[in-house]
Amino acid sequence: METIRLLQQAIDYVEQNLNSAIGVEDIAGAAMTSKYHFQRMFHALTGFTVTEYVRNRRLTLAAEELAGTDGKVIDIALKYGYETPESFAKAFQRMHGVTPQMAKKKNVKLKSFPRISFQIQIKGETEMNYRITEEKGCLVIGKEVIVHQDAYTEIPAFVEKIWKDGTHDRINELAGRPAGSLLFGYYYDFSEDGTKRYLMGIELPEGQEVPQELDTLTVPDQTYAVFDSRDTFPDDAEIGLEILNVWRRIYSEWFPSAGFEQVEGPCMEKYYWTDDTHEESICEVWIPVAKK
Repeated sequence: METIRLLQQAIDYVEQNLNSAIGVEDIAGAAMTSKYHFQRMFHALTGFTVTEYVRNRRLTLAAEELAGTDGKVIDIALKYGYETPESFAKAFQRMHGVTPQMAKKKNVKLKSFPRISFQIQIKGETEMNYRITEEKGCLVIGKEVIVHQDAYTEIPAFVEKIWKDGTHDRINELAGRPAGSLLFGYYYDFSEDGTKRYLMGIELPEGQEVPQELDTLTVPDQTYAVFDSRDTFPDDAEIGLEILNVWRRIYSEWFPSAGFEQVEGPCMEKYYWTDDTHEESICEVWIPVAKK
C-alpha cells in the first residue's frame, strides 16, 4: 500500500538524520505529504507526536553511546541536538530515570525506544460509511478546554463538568435550542507537542451577543469527509467505544486507501439523539480534507 510505503520512507529519513537538525516539515516531505496531514496520521497511528518520536529515538541512541563508549557527555549531547549539557541531562533523566553520567556506569538500567515499523494488516472488518460534503463556515459558541495528553480521559471529564454546572444548557439557551440538546465537539489548534483545544458548542445565531464567560470559534468554509456511528450515549461521561473505533479506522484504514488527506481546520463530532428516550445517539465525525 502506497501510504504505508511512504510512512516507512519517512521513518527511514528520521533514522538517517537523528544526529542532524530535522523538522517536522522535512519528515513530512519524505512521506510526500503535507506537514499537517502527516502529524495527524502519525499521532493517530502511533500514539506519539512526531517530535516525541524523534526525541525518544535520539535519547535511545545517546544512552547506547554513553553505556558502550567512552564518549564525553557534552559531545553526545551536541551530537543529538542539545545545545547544553543541562538541557540534555534534563531530557535524558526524564526518559531513562538516571543522569547521563550514571548511564556510563555498569549495571544501570536504561530504556530503549525502538524504531517504528509500519505494516499492512488484512482485516475482515465491515465497510466504512462516509460522504464528502461542502460545509459553509459559521461562528460557534461554547466552552473550550486545552487537551494535554489523553483526549478520551480529559474530554469526558470536561463534558461532565459543563453538564453539571449548567454551562451546557446556557449554550443551548443562547442558541435558541431546548435544554438537554446535544452540543457538537470541535477539535482545533493541534500543536507539535500533541496538545489541542476542544470546544463543546453549537452555531451561534446571527445577532446574538456572546457572554464573557463563553468562548467562540470561527469555522471556515470547508470540504469534509463525514463518517457516522450509532452509539449508546455515555451517561457516565465515558466516550462510547464505537466512536473511538471510528476515529481509529479513519486513520488506519480510510486515509491510507483514500485519495484525500487531512487539511488544517477544526475536526468535529456532531451528536444527535435518535429518539425522545435519550438513550441512543448518532455521532458523525467530520474531518476537513482535500484531494491529494
